[in-house]
Amino acid sequence: MNLFIIGLLVARWICIWNLFDAQELIRTVDLGPFKHIVDDGLELRKAAFECVDTLLDSCLDQVNPSSIIVPYLKSGLDDHYDVKMPCHLILSKLAAKCPSAVLAVLDSLVNPLQKTINFKPKQDAVKQEVDRNEDMIRSALRANASLNRRSGGDCSLKFKNLMTEISKSPTLWDKYYSLFHHE
Repeated sequence: MNLFIIGLLVARWICIWNLFDAQELIRTVDLGPFKHIVDDGLELRKAAFECVDTLLDSCLDQVNPSSIIVPYLKSGLDDHYDVKMPCHLILSKLAAKCPSAVLAVLDSLVNPLQKTINFKPKQDAVKQEVDRNEDMIRSALRANASLNRRSGGDCSLKFKNLMTEISKSPTLWDKYYSLFHHE
């Protein structure tokens, strides 16, 4: 890929990312007796991670993931469903292509992964919400499987504890086991 295009992608990524903390992009809309929160920055954050995915697929050898991608990944893993899903994929790709960059910050990535894996939808959640949550859990477990494959679980005590927690839950373990052994 042309260095000019890489530069543009990295510049676009950084510009979009600078909007990440912009609280002015989040607003509350009154819908009669209900209040609905609208996040106008969601599409921008999704686009930012799509740029990252393109960088990983096209020109990883020309960018430094430790300084460009990994610092922002934790925020994406803690974000909205539509941002978390591509972040799990990016984390899996990074674990495969440049594990040292990910393993160096693995402790900071465990909490958002653990939060996603342990999230339970409300009792009155509709089927769509329950299915989305199941997809999210599988996605996070897939990222965990990629990390575990690279590290063997030995590089981080927090990650090792997360893997122990997963192994003690029959439901999570069955999902994890099927993902780990079928990839």
